[in-house]
Amino acid sequence: MNKISNYILILVVGLSAFLSGCLSSDGKGNEAFKAGYWTKSIDLYKAEIPKTKDKAEAAAMTFNLATAYYQSKDYKQAAVWFENADAAKYGEAHPELNLFLAESYKASCDYEKALIRYNKYLERVPGDKKAINGAKSCELAAEWLKNPTRYKVENMVQLNSANDDATPAYSSKDSKEIIFYSYRDGATGKGSSDILGQDFPDLYTTKLDKKGKWSTPALLGPGVNSEFTEGGPAMDAKMNTLYFSRCGGDAQKKGCQIYVSKKQGNDFGPAIVIPIAADSLAVAQPALSPNDQIMYFTSNMPGGQGGKDLWYVTYNKKDNTWEKPTNLGAEINTPGDEIFPYVHSDGTLYFSSNGHIGIGGFDLFKAAKTQDGFGPVINLKAPLNSCGDDISISFEDKAERGYITSNREGTKGKLDIWSFVLPKLEFAMKGKVLEDGSFKIIPGSTVYLKNMTDGTLAETKADQDGNYQFALLPNMNYQVNGKSDDQYGDEEPLKKGRKKYLSSATALISTVGMEESKTFEQDIILPLIPIKLELPNIVYPYNSAELTPETKIILKTFIVETLIPNPTMSIEMGSHTDFRGGADFNRKLAQRRAESAVKYLIEQGVDPNRLKAKGYGEDVPKEITKENLKFVPAGYETTFPIGTVLTEAFINAMKSKELQEVAHQMNRRTEFKFLCTDWAPGKTADQCVGK
Repeated sequence: MNKISNYILILVVGLSAFLSGCLSSDGKGNEAFKAGYWTKSIDLYKAEIPKTKDKAEAAAMTFNLATAYYQSKDYKQAAVWFENADAAKYGEAHPELNLFLAESYKASCDYEKALIRYNKYLERVPGDKKAINGAKSCELAAEWLKNPTRYKVENMVQLNSANDDATPAYSSKDSKEIIFYSYRDGATGKGSSDILGQDFPDLYTTKLDKKGKWSTPALLGPGVNSEFTEGGPAMDAKMNTLYFSRCGGDAQKKGCQIYVSKKQGNDFGPAIVIPIAADSLAVAQPALSPNDQIMYFTSNMPGGQGGKDLWYVTYNKKDNTWEKPTNLGAEINTPGDEIFPYVHSDGTLYFSSNGHIGIGGFDLFKAAKTQDGFGPVINLKAPLNSCGDDISISFEDKAERGYITSNREGTKGKLDIWSFVLPKLEFAMKGKVLEDGSFKIIPGSTVYLKNMTDGTLAETKADQDGNYQFALLPNMNYQVNGKSDDQYGDEEPLKKGRKKYLSSATALISTVGMEESKTFEQDIILPLIPIKLELPNIVYPYNSAELTPETKIILKTFIVETLIPNPTMSIEMGSHTDFRGGADFNRKLAQRRAESAVKYLIEQGVDPNRLKAKGYGEDVPKEITKENLKFVPAGYETTFPIGTVLTEAFINAMKSKELQEVAHQMNRRTEFKFLCTDWAPGKTADQCVGK
């Protein structure tokens, strides 16, 4: 009896019918090819081609041999023999050779050669949608493979045999049992298939034990498995009714039909056919909606978009029948083949297609449920897709894990079951709290984390080694900073009792859009509190106290980086001039300038009680210290060494006007003197312990 596998019949009936018109002899190879016996025709053609004297006939047979390899999913050998047919000039009268060769190269991951062949085909058959999509696929596939999604895919070695093992469906509510079809030895149907050189497929079941090991796959009972081909299992929501495909049928009159079987104890009862279409058509690969009221399936019935399409029927509770086969339309279906539908618990439709733009032969796609149907169609990309055939997917309820069926590289048989999982994104931040300059660790410091997306706050203490760590969430923006309450001790008698550190600058960390887990490393640097802090480039117009736009920017930065992170600090704003002009005039000008800066800080929201304005004029010449050496203009470091005091006498003794002007410029400065480290609301700027 001629028995044809569910998967193969659905894919190749149309192609073999087309190719039968290309045969011009009745040799045994051609006979096997017409019948779709790929394995048998390969062996026969290899023996017959060398003996065929007619070059045109040999070229046609070579083309068919290549096609048989293609249908057997041996794409590399298919490409070799399509090239041989091209060399024999078969393609001169048959432009489709370039299309089949392009498909073979694409399914072998050779996108460069595939693109060349697609373009050659389009030169002779402009506008062919399959070739246009194929060429576009070659451009996208390399990028998708280079930048895969986060899914991890592994071969289910425990379940796979040397033959086809495919389309697993969860068959228990705890997701610890699956049903799948397999061509492994021991099938109910006797004999070996000339199509793939394997036994005929049956449905098998396996269970996961407490140690995470799958039991040896066992055949379902005679109510389900028969001497014909079984495949494409699906379960209802209650996990007590099995739907599946059976191909071959009574006396070869049936193509493929969908059957249903109720669970009886640990097995299933007699299977009953669901009448949907004529016996000679392929109606297979059922999938149920989450409420079990709609059944999706694959069929070649008339009224489709071309090739094999996805259809659906609805359940009539009153009559206990499935009614009104309806095509899912051009949004889902293409002139190519759409197979193995699966409906996620959230209503999303998943399926496999060789008509949409994809990486390999068949790719996996999804389409969200809409008011009128499904769409748009989205490629699942790598690694769920490969350059081979990826023909089915199923999820473990709402979890981001499940199984796919694929013949990708690493497959044990011709089709294998592969598991997939989307690893949980894990983000963290860690680092040390360090003293600025010396980078000494500061144990016991407090580190603050603010989630800028949802406003939540967290804090932690640095350990004895100065380390801190936070867990972060995906798609969030964070701010992190730190502080220390350490005070100077006996090692600094003049500073004893004074707070030692300023709060750190705020660092920004974002996990928004990140597709890989990551631990951010962010050290927290705490500056020592200086007696004075000089700000760069605080300048005023000549004989004026008006703040320039540049000065306002500097003051805003000072507010953000110093005053806001250190709310217990009070400061004195000190303005200095050079000694040119009268001393009293300079003091008054400096006072106005200091008051102008203080006023601006108050306008920006700083508590006025934290601020004190002081105009020093020319009374306090600048002393070059280690801390302010950075404000000495570049190139003049040796002229103004540490310890230099820029007095009037020192400047007047300098040898050139240029050097004098440099010194005058450094004397014209603005300094913030830290008055208090323990200021509190209600106090004045001078009312503090650590003066």
